[in-house]
Amino acid sequence: MADLKQLAEGMNRYLSPQTFPVAVRMCASESELPDKTRIPQRDLGITISLCHAVALARRYGWTMAIDKRQSCYVAGISMGLLPLLPDVVDGSLVASLKLWGMTQEQAAKSIETMPKFEYGKYQYVLMAPLDRAAFEPHCVLFYGNPAQVWVLLSAYLSGTGRRGGLDITLTTGSGCTNLITRAIQTDEAQFGLIGTGERLVPHTQDHECAFSIPMGKMEPTLRGLEAGYRSGVFRYPVPTFLRYNSQHPPGYDKMRSHLLGED
Repeated sequence: MADLKQLAEGMNRYLSPQTFPVAVRMCASESELPDKTRIPQRDLGITISLCHAVALARRYGWTMAIDKRQSCYVAGISMGLLPLLPDVVDGSLVASLKLWGMTQEQAAKSIETMPKFEYGKYQYVLMAPLDRAAFEPHCVLFYGNPAQVWVLLSAYLSGTGRRGGLDITLTTGSGCTNLITRAIQTDEAQFGLIGTGERLVPHTQDHECAFSIPMGKMEPTLRGLEAGYRSGVFRYPVPTFLRYNSQHPPGYDKMRSHLLGED
């Protein structure tokens, strides 16, 4: 198992995040959940969505696990926690409920193209702050401002040798389907603009975006962060050029000369 504390220390040192980077693991049974894991319905008396649980992990520092009873059907389908019923697959139920203004064809297409784990393969999505995770993650979620994510993207590309760029899928919502499911399935990092779920219930701020990294790519990314920092360019806060003569209103140069006895 990778040294998660070392990885978290590196991210904190080079990125200065405002919230904890979050380790995420897909679990096949409750036996995989570590001690002190909070399951919302059982331990908090509330029913919440997957992105809500992520917010509790990254802001409160809690170890959280959600199951098929979490409240977002999109996350449930993508994580393989809920079955794909015929009236969901063909889009007719979504259209009849007038969800998100989608037609039946649009709803069917959204289900078809959504990254999905096999139904029943997993029972829980487990998450915790990276430095406190008592489990081997499948991926790591990072939330930050665009400059922080730019530094992290640069580190990922250089550390993994992918200088050509990153292929990503952007959606208006359902970010977890890309940030977790697609990242694990493709074994490639994913970038996310914060969409519907996390904005309607304010788990995130307007300045935040997200980046997820498969666990197997975390150590190369950390090396990329170190190399980027040494380069003096790929750093956060982003360096700015300040070696220039200050400009002042007319008369400042004469006043300075007068005070220095140079006039």
